[in-house]
Parts: sequence; structure tokens; C-alpha cells
Amino acid sequence: MTADERKDLLECLRAHIKHYDKGEFLLREQETVDCLGILMTGSVEASKLEISGKRLIISRLEQGDIFGDVLSLRSERHSPVTVTALENVAALLIPIVSLFSPCNKQCASHNKLIQNLLNSVSAKFFELYNRISCITRSTTREKIMFFLKSMSKTTCTGPQGCVFSIPYDRAALAEYLNVDRSALSRELSAMKRDGLLDYHKNNFRLL
Repeated sequence: MTADERKDLLECLRAHIKHYDKGEFLLREQETVDCLGILMTGSVEASKLEISGKRLIISRLEQGDIFGDVLSLRSERHSPVTVTALENVAALLIPIVSLFSPCNKQCASHNKLIQNLLNSVSAKFFELYNRISCITRSTTREKIMFFLKSMSKTTCTGPQGCVFSIPYDRAALAEYLNVDRSALSRELSAMKRDGLLDYHKNNFRLL
């Protein structure tokens, strides 16, 4: 969208910016969602608390990412996850009721927004499909390799074998892969020893 289209659309949608401190909840699990949010600054983490009490990381969102978009298309809009600010965050909040109630102008930018929203929901579907494909692998090594190959395809712009970064530390990666943290560390060391990969902190290279 052009700057003029965005300006007119934000006024039409009655959008507003809200600031959150590090550790503050943008959404809580089972909370009714009445706004679609776009991260203007900062990063957040979506997680779910299992019956056992274990926290499961669903995804991490960065500047420019959207939350609440999938729920905006449902009649029952109870959040399945808790969204927590990993640092100070500014989010543009758009009332969902405004999304599907175009103004009298019938502006083209509103229609473009709906198209963009559907594209976002489609992308989330394939992201979830990829996550399910990862955590249903039978071994920790297979989970790690599947995840790292997926990350290298999306973040590594250099030649094969280039270094890429992942957005998780070891504890968060273990939660994301749904494996024990010590088992993850042992398997990473074994994979490095076997010549499958090299790493330093959050930087990896597939060999």
C-alpha cells in the first residue's frame, strides 16, 4: 500500500498504537480477541500451557508480523495461546469489527487489506503444517535436522553451507521441538562430532 492508502485506511479502521513492556501479555490464553495486531517494534512469543504444566512455544513473532489474524476469521475468538512481549513492544491494533465493516467510501485499500489478511492466514497455515511435520519426527536428531534445514532455506541467502541464525536459545529451542533440553544439547554435540553441522550459540551451519 502507498503511504496515502495506509493513512486513509488507518483512520477508517480506527486503529491505534499500544505499548507493552517486556514480559507483559499482549494476549492471554482463552482471552477473547477483539483486535488484530501488527508488531511495529520489538518481538513477542506465542506459547501454550499444557495440562502437565509444561510450556510449549508455538512461534516467535518479530517486527512486521501479525497476531490475531487467524482468529479474526472465526466467530468464536478465544485465543489458543498466550502472547508475551520478549522486549518493549509497540503494536498497531485494528478492531476486528472494523475489518469486515467497510466504510461508505468502499475504498480500494480496504479490499487490499482483506486480501493481505487472507494471504497472512494462508502463510500461518503452512507455518503450522511445517511445525507439525517437525515435532512428529521420531527422533531428536530428525527434529533438529528438519528444523535447521527449514531455517536455512528461509534465512540463509548465501551459498550452500552458509551460516544462519535461529531465533531461539537452547531452552526455547527445546520447548519448540518438544524435547528435553539436556537431550537437545547432547544431540547437537553428537551431530557436530559426526560432521553434520557446526554451531556457535544461535549461529548454525549445515555441513
